[in-house]
Amino acid sequence: MNQPDLSTQVGHLRQLGTDFGDLRHQVLYLDVARDHPALHTLSTLFYRAQGLAARLTAQVSNLDGSPYVQVPGSRESLDALRAAIGTASVAAADLAHALAANPLYDTSFSGPGANDAQFHEQQRTEAAPVLSEHLQESAQQLDLCATVCHYVAHGITRDTAPEAVTLPSPVKLTSEQYEALAAMAKGGARLEVRTRSVHIATADDTPVTPATFGCLDELGLLRHDASVPLAQGRDVMVTEDGHRALAQGPPTAPPAPVTAPGPTTTASSRTSRR
Repeated sequence: MNQPDLSTQVGHLRQLGTDFGDLRHQVLYLDVARDHPALHTLSTLFYRAQGLAARLTAQVSNLDGSPYVQVPGSRESLDALRAAIGTASVAAADLAHALAANPLYDTSFSGPGANDAQFHEQQRTEAAPVLSEHLQESAQQLDLCATVCHYVAHGITRDTAPEAVTLPSPVKLTSEQYEALAAMAKGGARLEVRTRSVHIATADDTPVTPATFGCLDELGLLRHDASVPLAQGRDVMVTEDGHRALAQGPPTAPPAPVTAPGPTTTASSRTSRR
């Protein structure tokens, strides 16, 4: 039996993370008060969530039969992915509850009073908050799945990379990245979920955006335990490479361009022109 190629599995995990993120965006920004999602709209989202959960299950099975299980830290990564399967299933379940709460806005029934406008408006009013709650909960779970997929993919790449004979050159950081990394190096940081979005809390309250955190993490400058659910919060530490990047000092601004002096008028030239 051929062993699954790890680089292929990493690619699949990254694509899964992107797909989870795309579905989360569609679910989160579905305006139930304005769009009145019909049965087929919610059904499409529900089927996609189920499909992503199935694909994630296949990835866990492939990694379980790969050489990666011999790498230190692989158990934590597989545990994180197994937990994400349950999270994806919860996201799909919330979409199923939204389907159940959907009052069939676009369906025309037969019979006396079946299509009464006042009755339909009452149904919309009652269903909107229920639908909104289920969609918000589903979006939060999908966001967690996307985060786990990306972090585990990065962890596999890092843990299976061949050891370099010489240390690579320190990473060149932008001003924003340097400030964020320096703040996390002072007293660590906490990666957690607040109000259904990822938040990075530093000891001195230096703001760190998810995008900046993701770049620093991809560069291998940060370390955190991906097996811990984001809902519980994860401790974040700066790696040795991160400290080497900080040792270079903050990035310097480029020198201001030198403007050539304009022509000057001397006293003798003024006298000669008189």
